[in-house]
Amino acid sequence: MKRFALFLLPVLALAVMIACNRTPAEATATELPPPPTAAIPTEATATTAADAATATAPALATSAPATEAATATAAPSLEASPTAASVATDTAVAASPTAAATAAATATVAASPPATGSIFGPGQVDGTTLAAGTAHSYLVQGRPFEPIILFVEPQNELDVALAAYSGDLSGQTTPEGVTALAAADNALAGRPEILVLSPESAGLYTFVVRAASGEGSFVAHLFDLTTPAPGVAIQQAETLDAGTEKVFTVASNGARPVIAVADPSDLSDIALDIMGGDGALLTTANYSGPGGAETGYVLPLGAASLLVKVREVNGSASTFQIVVITLQ
Repeated sequence: MKRFALFLLPVLALAVMIACNRTPAEATATELPPPPTAAIPTEATATTAADAATATAPALATSAPATEAATATAAPSLEASPTAASVATDTAVAASPTAAATAAATATVAASPPATGSIFGPGQVDGTTLAAGTAHSYLVQGRPFEPIILFVEPQNELDVALAAYSGDLSGQTTPEGVTALAAADNALAGRPEILVLSPESAGLYTFVVRAASGEGSFVAHLFDLTTPAPGVAIQQAETLDAGTEKVFTVASNGARPVIAVADPSDLSDIALDIMGGDGALLTTANYSGPGGAETGYVLPLGAASLLVKVREVNGSASTFQIVVITLQ
């Protein structure tokens, strides 16, 4: 039995030696599958991804203006404006004032503000900031039956209300026991408001700009029908034969407002229409009755050719003064 055991020892030793000399290929056949090779990106892969992101960013930035242009083309109409006599319906969305337009308005304010306690005259521009519930007043010289036009452009979410009072109220913005001669509070917050006063006598008048709601800054423009001023495109006397009408062509200053006022010098009853270059009606004004001035404005979405038409609604002859302003 010992001999048989001694004989098995060399055999077992030989088996151990063979096992130790097995090749690596035979060993890997029993290992688990290797982990995924794409789990951790290499440095080269990360760089490529960053480059792709950088290349994509300019492409997105370039496509944004194209979208805005398409929107403007799809809705080329202008926003109908409210007048002091009534509230016009919002029929289109006007483009927000551009930074360039705002800067231009601010520069104009800085160039010609009225001195403290002085008369705010036609062609002048002024502006300030209003907190909710506060107001600012302007002293204006009036002449009999010559319309005075106050056009106020609020910014941010400021909603302004305008009023005109007789006499020098010495800076009062909420005079007690005094009835306003004219008032306007028709536009939405952030939209322009316009007030036209036709004084019945010569003298001083106080125009008040009040923050009906919200807060922010505003720019105020004053015009009349005869004083030359920056932005005045048409300013002349005209006549209408019975049953006729007259059309005036103007070009907007980009997306800046265009204002039109027609005032009969007789008792004719005129209407004022503002149309696009294609003849589509944008806004109309026919509220004041015989002998009354008619006022309207539009907010172009961009540079536009506009038509301003004056007609006598009763088919009679008319003599009138017209001013069309393309704000700078």
